[in-house]
Amino acid sequence: MEKIKNLVTILLVTFALISIGFVLGKNSVKGVEINDFTSSGIKGNFVAVYYLHSTFRCVTCNTIEKLTYELLNDSYDDKLSNGKIQWREIDFQENETIAKKFDVVASCVVVGRIVNGEFVEYQRLDNVWELVNKPIEFKNYIARTIDENLALMEEIE
Repeated sequence: MEKIKNLVTILLVTFALISIGFVLGKNSVKGVEINDFTSSGIKGNFVAVYYLHSTFRCVTCNTIEKLTYELLNDSYDDKLSNGKIQWREIDFQENETIAKKFDVVASCVVVGRIVNGEFVEYQRLDNVWELVNKPIEFKNYIARTIDENLALMEEIE
């Protein structure tokens, strides 16, 4: 019985510390403004690839970001370099505007087209959660969406 009491005490203290850390972390990090969110530093249009995450991330969340970033560097390095693709990782809990814009409640990848600083269309790729343990399928899923958006951008230009 004493072991169960000790285990429950440890779990409660851990929960309390995590909760306090969440509150402190949420209030201490400056949010990204919506203007910063879409600004590219280049003239013209681009495909946005954004990883939106919560303040505290689990191993799966970190893996989603890692796999997305690997895909971009391995397959789209030239487009990242010339500004045709813009990559950002953003804490959606720190910016309510972004969370509402993309209807985000959990970590996800958003791919969209930005024309003259405005999103003209985007897809929130929620299936990354189902594919995170299948890296090839995960990367193909995101690559298809990026490729579709790049092709649509070429039609505009």
